[in-house]
Amino acid sequence: MNDAQFPLLKDVPFSFGPKFLQDHAGHIMTDPRIALVELVANSYDAGASRVEITWPEATGDTFEILDNGTGMTAAEFRKRWKTFSYSRPLEQGIYVDYPPDQKGPTKREAFGQHGKGRYAPFCFGDAYEVETWKGGARIVMRVTLTHGGTEPFHCEVVSEGKKAGHGTSVRTIIQRNKTPEETVADAIGSKFIVDPFVTIMVNGRKIRLLSLSGITSTPLTIEPHGEVVIHQIGGSAQDRTTQLRGITWWVNGRMVGSPSWDGLDDRGAILDGRTAMAKRYSFIVEANLLKKEVKDDWMGFHDSPSSLAVRDAVRKHVIEALSKLLASSRRDRKREALAESRAVLDRLPTLSKRIVTSFVDEVQQKCPTLSQGDLIRTVKILSTLEKARSGYELLEKLAACDPKDLDTWNRLMEEWSASGAEIVLSELKGRLDLIERLQALVNTTSTDELHELQPLFARGLWIFGPEYESVEFTSNRAMVTLIRQHLGGSADEISIRRPDFVALPDRSIGVYSADHFDNDGEVAGIRKVLIVELKKGGFTITPDELHQGERYASELLKANQVTRSTEIVVFVLGAKLSDDAIDERMVGKTTKIIPMIYDTILKRAHARTFNLQRKLEAAFPTRPQNEDVEESLPTPLFATDADKPVEAPR
Repeated sequence: MNDAQFPLLKDVPFSFGPKFLQDHAGHIMTDPRIALVELVANSYDAGASRVEITWPEATGDTFEILDNGTGMTAAEFRKRWKTFSYSRPLEQGIYVDYPPDQKGPTKREAFGQHGKGRYAPFCFGDAYEVETWKGGARIVMRVTLTHGGTEPFHCEVVSEGKKAGHGTSVRTIIQRNKTPEETVADAIGSKFIVDPFVTIMVNGRKIRLLSLSGITSTPLTIEPHGEVVIHQIGGSAQDRTTQLRGITWWVNGRMVGSPSWDGLDDRGAILDGRTAMAKRYSFIVEANLLKKEVKDDWMGFHDSPSSLAVRDAVRKHVIEALSKLLASSRRDRKREALAESRAVLDRLPTLSKRIVTSFVDEVQQKCPTLSQGDLIRTVKILSTLEKARSGYELLEKLAACDPKDLDTWNRLMEEWSASGAEIVLSELKGRLDLIERLQALVNTTSTDELHELQPLFARGLWIFGPEYESVEFTSNRAMVTLIRQHLGGSADEISIRRPDFVALPDRSIGVYSADHFDNDGEVAGIRKVLIVELKKGGFTITPDELHQGERYASELLKANQVTRSTEIVVFVLGAKLSDDAIDERMVGKTTKIIPMIYDTILKRAHARTFNLQRKLEAAFPTRPQNEDVEESLPTPLFATDADKPVEAPR
């Protein structure tokens, strides 16, 4: 495409409609509060330490804002004023530049982003003047709002000359949006009073924190460190400038760090700075007592007992204050979350309901950014846990108890704590279950079931005597391997799967040992060895089996697995004993061979558990179920799934 093809498009300039600038600038040109904040923000970003505002009493008079910031050269003015969507961070960086003759806070972040603050004077009139001076040169520019055409506003030079120092003045005649002086102070002060480096004057009167409307100041005593004062500032939801929102710390009239909703400790932010609540409120903490804890760069505090105590107290105060501000919306959120778990909550006792509702209140205070969905899920989880903790199944069982049983429960609870009873009963139940399993296996002739016995006896060494209760006795795999090789059972599949015992078609053998310790507490060999040989069901023990037990001991001694002082006990268990294999026998001074039938070892097991299994079987015989009755029962009234909507009983 070229000009010859489209001659009508040659040299056609762009043009702007009459409402272009209003659409581009938005509320800056219509809301006086936003316009004033933007103008002061320009001074703030210029590194000014003093901003003087002259606010007229009536429409038609002159409004002026004067600062001692860096000022601009003529070239800088043209660049910044005549570039649409001027990128302040790209052109000047994100931090404020200070005049060479004054030192500001370290790395104060600028407000400006796109240079729209230059449109703010149009909120009050159709034209304004900018006087700015820097490096000895001064320029005065007149900026006029157009009604469309080739430019949305027009800039012309009024005068140029020389002037010492640095600064900028913006002046306009108020034609519209005249607001009371107090509103001006509130609009500006709620944004910039948090920075003590900047002094802002309105008609010669310094804007002070306590003079602003909507400020709540609370002294807070932190024993034994001293007192801080917390100022709470409320703002308008339409405020655009949010960089100073959050918690700001003052020490001796100087800001420490940057305003933020986090940084109090390692527990995370109190509020998400993007939320409406975070943009509406600010907290200023005057903490002169922390002067010694301020870091050299004034970007934070050193950790100390006083700084940690103050930060913790301030955090609690801010959370409580926000909780009051959010009370109404939090109540609605809580009710919605509780309603989602009504199926479970309706069945909770009053105390548990209070625990759940108190938890929801605390979660909303500690985690104000928690989403409603996460809050609902949290309530469901806690309600289910509370259901388990409060023990509905226990209550239902108690309701079904015989009155005599209730008296028994009462006596038990008078003498036992639940935790103590649980420890004892759990241990007893484990032993009784072991005895029951042994009873089902000892007299069978199946090899597989024989091999199941050895692991059970490994868990029940206590059956052989009180000494074997000790945790000292553990399976000795080296000795097991030696006996397996002696018996020629090294390739047995069961032995490969369970290397802690020897598994042969007619027997299984386990070896357990306890270490010997010298006077210094060091391991000095094996103190005692327990060998348990189990014969399959129906097997009769003869002297040959007892002699085999002797050979086990001999093999261990030959292989230097034990010493001549090591005590060795061999239990040989079977279904019957031959007449010449009834008695125990000693081999030397340290080896004992004990033949025993399974019925005897089980009687010992019952005796060591006080014959409880038999007593329980007598007291609670198994009742056959009536299938007709079971099938005719309705669906259970109480749901076991906390998320299932079940109508609670009335």
